[in-house]
Amino acid sequence: MPRLGFQNAVHKFFSDCEKSISKHKLYHVLFWMLYASLTASVIRIGNSWFDSFQRQLPIVATHALVVYVNLYLLLPKLLLVRNYLTYILSILLLIAGATFPLAILTHSLVAKEVIQEEVWSSFFLFLIAVGLFFSLILSMTLKFLKEWYEDQQSKRELKQVQLQTELMYLKSQINPHFLFNSLNNLYALTLMKSDLAPQIVLRLSDILRYVLYESSAGKVDIQKEIQHLHDFIQLEKLRLGERISVNLDLAEPHQDYKIEPMLYLTLVENAFKHGAQSEVSQGWVRIKGETTKDGYALFVENSVAPKPNTQKSGGIGLTNLRKRLDLIYHGKYQLEITQDVDRYSVSLVLTLSYA
Repeated sequence: MPRLGFQNAVHKFFSDCEKSISKHKLYHVLFWMLYASLTASVIRIGNSWFDSFQRQLPIVATHALVVYVNLYLLLPKLLLVRNYLTYILSILLLIAGATFPLAILTHSLVAKEVIQEEVWSSFFLFLIAVGLFFSLILSMTLKFLKEWYEDQQSKRELKQVQLQTELMYLKSQINPHFLFNSLNNLYALTLMKSDLAPQIVLRLSDILRYVLYESSAGKVDIQKEIQHLHDFIQLEKLRLGERISVNLDLAEPHQDYKIEPMLYLTLVENAFKHGAQSEVSQGWVRIKGETTKDGYALFVENSVAPKPNTQKSGGIGLTNLRKRLDLIYHGKYQLEITQDVDRYSVSLVLTLSYA
């Protein structure tokens, strides 16, 4: 049984080597060719650099064999399972077992007789062993660096997926929240048999088309987002009529920016919600948008009731807005909220990317 297990391990070792070399053979060949080139530059065993390079190839091939035995047999079977003592003994035996054959090979390849005589000295055998040990350390360092880099890549990809999942969850909360408020308003107008109901249905249709088809594709052109704000504001003006005074000034962007959809909508929606409270004798809303050096800024103000409204419904809007800004525009936005006795002011400045 032990013999069978050893045979299986050897078979698996060569199978793993074959798979790895077939998958990355170009990188492996290039690495060992470069290794032979550098060795030929440092240790001249031929009459010229090219002659030394040719003579170094069989020696480097022996180093490669020792390296692959370590990487695909000893490393996973011993070191990675924390069998440290056995691993150290195996490495020492591997180096010792390869040193003498490598000395024979070197003796046959060295062009200069003076060096040939030194091959069998204990110092030269020590240098061969050190060279094998260096190849093992170098290969293990590169392997661990490669695995560390791949692990970091996997973590970044996983984090990106988590961020996208959370963002999709937040967006799924925004659309039903907006739709819920709009349908409630439309229901109230139909009960009153208001002539404004058909116009509101038309405006609502345009808004829902934007929400369902435009914003679901990711970032949108900022011109479309501003048009969406116009549609929403017109819808609110139709619904509220003379109950609220609206001052609107949305400047056209100077650049073709891309923006995450429905970020500004939360601020505008809240302004109309609180600016048209029944406690306010004459509600008002002021909305101003302007292009900045590297993005777009929206300033929203609205009147507030003399007594603060303690109702918590709708708080999900600003909470989700902050989360979305942190996820998408982290370090690239400024959100300022100011509340006075008779007014509520919000400004949101975004640094945007080009289309």
